[in-house]
Amino acid sequence: MPQTWQRIYADRKTSLESALQAVRRGAKVFLGTACGEPQLLVQGLVDRAHKLHDVQILHFVTLGNAPYTERRFDDRFRHNAFFVGPNTRDAINEARADYTPMFIHEIPDLFRKGIVPIDVALVQTSPPDHHGFLSLGISVDIVKAAVESARVVIAQVNRFMPRTLGDSFIPVEKVHHIVEYDTPLVAFVYPELTEVGKSIARFTAKLINPGDTVHIGYGQIPYGVLGFLKDKKDLGFHTEVVSDGFIDLIEDGVATGERKTLHQGKVVCSFCIGSRKIYDYVDNNPRFAFHPADYVYHPLVIAQNDRMVSVGSCLEVDLSGQICSESKGHHFYSGLGGRLDFIRGAAMSRGGKSIMTLPSTTKDGSQSRIRADLQEGAGIVATRGDVQYVVTEFGIAYLHGKTIRERAMALISIAHPKFRKELLEQAKRYAYIYPDQILVHMENHSYPDEEETKAFLSDGTAVTIRPIKPTDEPLLQDFFYSHSDETVYRRYFRQVRSLPHSKAQAMVNVNYQDRMAFVATLGEIGLERIIGVGRYEAEKESQGMVEVAYTVHEEYRKRRLGTTLQDRLERYAERKGFKGAVGYLFEDNLAMLKTFSRRGAYSGDILEDGILRVFRYFSANPGQRNP
Repeated sequence: MPQTWQRIYADRKTSLESALQAVRRGAKVFLGTACGEPQLLVQGLVDRAHKLHDVQILHFVTLGNAPYTERRFDDRFRHNAFFVGPNTRDAINEARADYTPMFIHEIPDLFRKGIVPIDVALVQTSPPDHHGFLSLGISVDIVKAAVESARVVIAQVNRFMPRTLGDSFIPVEKVHHIVEYDTPLVAFVYPELTEVGKSIARFTAKLINPGDTVHIGYGQIPYGVLGFLKDKKDLGFHTEVVSDGFIDLIEDGVATGERKTLHQGKVVCSFCIGSRKIYDYVDNNPRFAFHPADYVYHPLVIAQNDRMVSVGSCLEVDLSGQICSESKGHHFYSGLGGRLDFIRGAAMSRGGKSIMTLPSTTKDGSQSRIRADLQEGAGIVATRGDVQYVVTEFGIAYLHGKTIRERAMALISIAHPKFRKELLEQAKRYAYIYPDQILVHMENHSYPDEEETKAFLSDGTAVTIRPIKPTDEPLLQDFFYSHSDETVYRRYFRQVRSLPHSKAQAMVNVNYQDRMAFVATLGEIGLERIIGVGRYEAEKESQGMVEVAYTVHEEYRKRRLGTTLQDRLERYAERKGFKGAVGYLFEDNLAMLKTFSRRGAYSGDILEDGILRVFRYFSANPGQRNP
């Protein structure tokens, strides 16, 4: 008669000392991940160090203690990390421990194929359910493959470990030694975002739309983005790690997963870190599906989520768009992790996008993280061809499908202002950009982010109204070349055949004070096209007045776009201290006269060649308009 699972469990239950006798000299020992690390087993292993030699410790990432990396154990243990965590970083960079660079979704096959053999797996599980299955709880990731591949499995069965659902279960008979020990799990709390981090998170949230499926990468800034998603609806999550911040989004009805195309309604993840609150929340919660890393991180699986948005972090980016998130020069800092897995999965997703975040400078502000060249020894995790969006506290750069010139200008524009001049000069030396390229805001950042807004035309079309940027040069040129000859003539009072770089760059480099322009755009950030421009320049002849001009694409006229641009432009000029607006137009341009009149009373004079000069003081009361 086959044994029942209860009998197997009882027979294999043992003491810590007895169980760890399975660890022999020269053994390769795997430890459970992050907050799921079996603390009792790890401490027991360290306590037996005097009986061991050359034991290799295999680990994905540790957030608990890592005593086996202490110098006194150099002859006893050798740590091998697949991801460099804060507790093992020094040992690795002092050559007292090892780092194996691997994409996370490929690690399970290392175990299964014996490329990285495992003699003993030390893991932590929940108590068995009534069918005799143990849950790996908050640490499924590469742990499940380790359990399936190890010669010996030792499990710390802990009542504090939640029973998570998904592909997270192992039968009792897979475990060779069971040590029962109840203790709170390792807790992890992300630090509060700095003001820089909040700005980055706020910009990043602009790229996430209702109904998107989101990956939040491991790291303080990606995690901080969760706090800026509360105005979104029907978000889904397919992500590597979940933590406390997910709870409010679920409870508030923001994260419903209803529009997911894979595992509808489920939060798909691989492991969990946080406080007791999230551990209790995922316990037996069918909303969460914990799956192994070779599923969650696999780009082809990720791509099955339509509108997949990956949010990750990196250490530095060069002006061509190469991303380093693994090392600071030759100093290993993290690992390949799942960044490229999710970048490529999101790229293959229908309507997907990937976002890399980073502060513009190092913590002490002494170095730019946007660099002409990556540091010597820096590991390129994402190539120029992989990167889509890069976000700093100074804005968003869209790189996908852009030229080296466009990339360099976009990245310089979101670099810290004190490094922009240097970066611009380096880009010129490398022939990345025009030799005569200018950038007005090299040493300050006066772009008025707060002026960006959504507006609706009279037919309901949604447009973005925002200040013009130096990176709008190609968009402005496209806008110009879409005009009819008549539109060009009425705007410039002569036939203008071209808008070369020398002129275009002057038009997009404004100081947002006495030279200002608003553009109306259609399309997502990075994929925009301009359909209207309103600009002003302080008029020298009339002190305190601004000369205004508006151009609207022929297809979008008679939809009140000109009025919208005029309203934004004049209100802005008034806030900047100007007294009024002046416009020059042909006397038969009734449409522009009508647009000008909507803001109130105006006066006018007819100049030579049938050109009309109209003007209005902002403080004037509406009244009879001059004919």
